[in-house]
Amino acid sequence: MEPTTAQDVAAPTRIVADAHPVHVEGTVVRIDELTIERQTIADHLRSIHPSKQEIALVHALEVGVNELVARRERFRH
Repeated sequence: MEPTTAQDVAAPTRIVADAHPVHVEGTVVRIDELTIERQTIADHLRSIHPSKQEIALVHALEVGVNELVARRERFRH
């Protein structure tokens, strides 16, 4: 079936090779249709203006990852 609208033509074709919503590709992490059912995360993001929620989530991930790396390092020694 051929695309019928400009939007259909512009939309990239994507083949999903697996059912995992998180994909790490080089320096990029892509999250497809991920649902996070954690009250503290929802409460935190709800307290932030919707236009800033994405960057707030990225910041929270950075802080969390840095903490995990530091913990692993502490337990190595």
